[in-house]
Amino acid sequence: MAVSSKNYFSNSVQGVPQIAGDVDLFANDANPKFTIGYKLETADGRVFRYSHFGADVTYAGTVVSPDVSESASVESGLVVVAPASSAITTDSTAGYKNIEITEPAITKNQYAGGYLTVIAGTGRGYTYRIKGNTVCGLPDGPASGTMRLELHDKLQASLTADSSVNVIASKYANLESALVGTDEVPVGVTTRGMTADYYGWVQTKGVAAVSVNTTTTCAIGDILVLSAVLGTGLAGTVATMGQYTTSAAGHNEYVTEPLVGTCIQTVTNAANGCYVGANLMLE
Repeated sequence: MAVSSKNYFSNSVQGVPQIAGDVDLFANDANPKFTIGYKLETADGRVFRYSHFGADVTYAGTVVSPDVSESASVESGLVVVAPASSAITTDSTAGYKNIEITEPAITKNQYAGGYLTVIAGTGRGYTYRIKGNTVCGLPDGPASGTMRLELHDKLQASLTADSSVNVIASKYANLESALVGTDEVPVGVTTRGMTADYYGWVQTKGVAAVSVNTTTTCAIGDILVLSAVLGTGLAGTVATMGQYTTSAAGHNEYVTEPLVGTCIQTVTNAANGCYVGANLMLE
């Protein structure tokens, strides 16, 4: 389980700090020193985000993604339910910050720092930041099969039984090597190897070395996307868009993968462990 009880989040609005020169961008902290997602920008335009790692990441220059299965709802739509206790009359009501939803199993604050999106029904179209959640069932949570979410934001419209909601993971918590088909929401590139349940920085913008797929050929200006797994794909690596032109299926897979950045140097027939200079575009 990658969720950490030590994580802490903020919903504050921030400018660009002027302290990057005093911060260790290669840190591997056992305990958090900044809020998750805290942003630093250096004078040359590189941007870094303070992050929590849910799994070991062996190398610097690895593309990472939140563990979607642990930090986001995996169902297509969770159902809003009436409060389990008759004493609670404000859940799901506009102007308040709590709702109860169906969820088969979850740990306390597993969704903290994430986002609640209303995807259908009453109140649809809104996005709310999640402060925390209970477990399912008594004594700490509502009835079996449901949980209560506490939001940072007040509900702008009441939610009812016809409201369908999803939970999107915090972008910078429970990170691990990005992998097509499971955890393919690239949010940054590691500045060093990271330890599971530790904290450090990922780079999201600007010049960085990025691990490339073993068969990738890069030319200056090429668009870099998350490497798909076609027998040679490696977790946390990139490939050039449209690399596999000999196969229609392979070509389509690489065209549709998430953008990571652009190539700023040439690499021919990359071997395992090879890196390419890139201009990251993950911010």
